[in-house]
Amino acid sequence: MRSPRTPEGKDPAESLATAMERFGPVEARFRQVYHMRLPRHLAVFAAFWDALPAAAAACLTERLGLYPWGITTLFADGGLDRTPRDGLDERLDCRFRRDPAEFVTVMGGDTDGLHFGLWYDDPAELPSFVAYNYARDSAETWTAQAATVLQQIRIRLDDARADAQADGPEHYAGMPPFEPLAAALDAFAGADAAALAADGPRRWAGAPRIRAAITIGPALPAEAGSARSALDTYRDPAAAAEVIAAARAELAAGRAAAALLAGGELHWLDDDRYRAEATELLTGAYRALGRDALADIIAVHHAHRDLRSVDVLVP
Repeated sequence: MRSPRTPEGKDPAESLATAMERFGPVEARFRQVYHMRLPRHLAVFAAFWDALPAAAAACLTERLGLYPWGITTLFADGGLDRTPRDGLDERLDCRFRRDPAEFVTVMGGDTDGLHFGLWYDDPAELPSFVAYNYARDSAETWTAQAATVLQQIRIRLDDARADAQADGPEHYAGMPPFEPLAAALDAFAGADAAALAADGPRRWAGAPRIRAAITIGPALPAEAGSARSALDTYRDPAAAAEVIAAARAELAAGRAAAALLAGGELHWLDDDRYRAEATELLTGAYRALGRDALADIIAVHHAHRDLRSVDVLVP
């Protein structure tokens, strides 16, 4: 358990050195479990959290409602000792029932199931950016294109400041001030940039995307074909059958885009009538693209989609 925070916080350099020392073992576990690459900027986020002065931590958690969750907790003292409960697969940890396979949770929020994750278009590549999802609301997945978790926090901080300015200070009496958190972000900005540079290019970050109605559109090679959202048709079984059949035909012809888009929309729709088809289309599309790690996540997710709690890793 972390000791109480002090007004001055911990030495950022000390926290950063510890997190970077732990990056290798955490990355190795992540690669073994997820078969994906872990970015170094996640270690910077872990160090940032560890070093936060009390006032900055209060702003982050009480005013912005943000805290480390999911993969980030592996960087904490004893984090790598955490194991899945009840024999469950570790990839189910912090994975809500309508989360896309590309989404790997790294930070939690304080309202409507808000959570933030690394977005993996391709498991062989670095994550493209940070994404977010209000799982207990409508559960769409969006992105502000933040390259790192600290950049995402900065965006949330700027939004909160803008809201406070528009509403007037009388609405926020007694709330933690913004300035300590802004100063803490500034203190880690150089380390965050260095981590991005050390990892190298994010191949799919700026790639064109197929437009999707309820999530970040897929970024695909040209030979995967094209597709259009059919979300409005799935409540009619006959119309849904036509879309599914067309996606299967495209996939059989070596073009995965239609199956990926249709499968993703059926996954989000979360209708038991189409659960098997969603699994079939998504796993088929991911494997056709060579994105087997995402297919494996879908398979285990759909097999355990009705868990009462997404807190899977336990001390």
